[in-house]
Amino acid sequence: MTKLEQLALEAPPILMRDPLAEFLGFRADGVPVSYSLEDAGRYAGHLCPTVATAFEMTRYALQLLYVQSMPVRGEVRVTMASAPDQFANGPFARVVGFVTGAARDDGFRGIAGRWSRQNLLQFDPAARPFGSVLFERIDTGTRVRLAAKPPEPTGVGPLVRSALAAMPAPDLPFQAAWCNGVEAVLAAGTAQFERVA
Repeated sequence: MTKLEQLALEAPPILMRDPLAEFLGFRADGVPVSYSLEDAGRYAGHLCPTVATAFEMTRYALQLLYVQSMPVRGEVRVTMASAPDQFANGPFARVVGFVTGAARDDGFRGIAGRWSRQNLLQFDPAARPFGSVLFERIDTGTRVRLAAKPPEPTGVGPLVRSALAAMPAPDLPFQAAWCNGVEAVLAAGTAQFERVA
């Protein structure tokens, strides 16, 4: 097992109730669904600092929105302060949507007007600060906007070219720096997120 795999397995999961899953019999009433960083990495197709940041930001936002209760999947609206093709904000939003259930116009339309996930994930390039994410509970209207303050650079940039040249053999210095970037995000915890108006 690689160190990156180990980090993904050891990160605490995000637990959420999913009323749709309960209705369909995929989960017993009140039994939470567990979403791990490994799941997020599988969904994204890789694990990187951006995937880890999206996962940890979602965890923190849900803690702030559901202070004394279990978060509810499909009942959180998410708005990214960016366009989907700016930087890594599209993939970032997909990881947030994966955990919360929020989807764009191609999302699940619900059953008889209930449990719709459609249009719960949006992009607003005019919102500020750029790159922040607004999380909003649909049932109460409670909102929190978070911006990430990334940890110090890990020096992975200069190693990319040599790693690509070394393919198909693994480039261990590059992989170590990449892993250090993910580890830095996980170690920073909530300190890397700023609550903004």
